[in-house]
Amino acid sequence: MTKKAIKPKKSSIKESSAQKSANKEIKKNSSLSKPTTKLLTPRSVRSKENTLAYYNCLIDQVASPLNQRVKITAMCHQCKHNKGKVQVAKEAEKQQLVKEVAQNYLAFGKSLSNLLHADITCCEK
Repeated sequence: MTKKAIKPKKSSIKESSAQKSANKEIKKNSSLSKPTTKLLTPRSVRSKENTLAYYNCLIDQVASPLNQRVKITAMCHQCKHNKGKVQVAKEAEKQQLVKEVAQNYLAFGKSLSNLLHADITCCEK
């Protein structure tokens, strides 16, 4: 007696693939219906203002040897309330550096022109 291999019916295979596609559709729909969380109150524009000044203030506070025993939260609080003053001070320092660079550039140009003029007059003789 020979044993015949039992083959599954093709209709049952088609049903299982149909069930799989139905499951995929359910999964897609469930992922789309996730609730989104929104902020109850929108962020104010002032919260993003002077961020660079705040971080510069923190850098100055941490670099100061007087603040070795001060808590970081206290430093953050000070910088949060003093960031406007820090920004004004940094702008004044930048303007002073720009003026200094401009003066040095003009002095370099004058000395270079004197050297070139002296070199040109020496060659004419």
